[in-house]
Amino acid sequence: MTADDALRVAGSFGVDVRDAAAERLSGGYSNESWHVRGPSAAAVVRRYGRLHVSRAALAFEHAVAEHLAARIAEVAAPLRDGDGQTLLLDDGAYVAALPWIDGMTGLRDAATAAGAARALARFHVAGRDIHVAGGMRTTRFLGIVPWLVARFKRFAAAGSPVARALPWDDLIVALAASIARVAPRAARLPNAIVHGDPNPGNVVVRDGTVRALIDFDFVHESERVYDVGALLDEFARDGDDAALSLERIGGLVAAYDAEAPLTADERDLLPDAMLRHAATLVWYVVTRHGERTPGDVGGAPRYAARVCEIARSVESIRRAA
Repeated sequence: MTADDALRVAGSFGVDVRDAAAERLSGGYSNESWHVRGPSAAAVVRRYGRLHVSRAALAFEHAVAEHLAARIAEVAAPLRDGDGQTLLLDDGAYVAALPWIDGMTGLRDAATAAGAARALARFHVAGRDIHVAGGMRTTRFLGIVPWLVARFKRFAAAGSPVARALPWDDLIVALAASIARVAPRAARLPNAIVHGDPNPGNVVVRDGTVRALIDFDFVHESERVYDVGALLDEFARDGDDAALSLERIGGLVAAYDAEAPLTADERDLLPDAMLRHAATLVWYVVTRHGERTPGDVGGAPRYAARVCEIARSVESIRRAA
């Protein structure tokens, strides 16, 4: 996509592109985003990856965003074209336009983290009555974690191009122990539409306040605690490669709990939700990088280290929460 393409697409969704400019935004592996900025309007044009997304999945993302945007201030609905569509097929890929939200991303300070926890809780509450006829994406602990174990065993097998790249045996043992802890309580865990990726890069802050949760690429239906664990795994650190700060966990859990109280089972299984999040990122990064260059694991060692760290700290995390 070029800047001219981004302006053209924005215009298709009713954005005033007179005297506007388009600048490509950083980040994103398979999707491409452009900031379209003009005297009277601003928007984000997104071109979705050709190979890893279906129209049904995108329609689900957009349906969730529209539902939530009508109920909480931290979510913006995608724009519609003259025919009322939020998705267009353009040069073999789906494109969309979203409102531009001024602010900063990537912050991890205590106020931002607590604000993100509260916003995530409101996200979950607002999504309780979502009913999507088609395209629903769903996972469960006792489906996805054994599935990850099976994938990790394949990665660890002799002859695999990534067999020596990561401590697969340690990751498998950590997940197997997690399955044993989760299995007796899995049926009692509340489900929700989850954001799926509540990291600092997806939280927009302006004037010290969390203004938006963005990037719904991983939104799906699952156990609610998964999202809370993902938030802890991301915000209870000074940086992506920093050690877990146990002293931050209590405040984050309290901020979430004030908006949407956690059950006793959810509190006990927070470390397992964190493990699931980090292990999922191991799989995702290894798979995506391996598609491009066989044997390349990209930044997966970061998330493998998190799995091992969380597995060693299960009881400490429970006490901190």
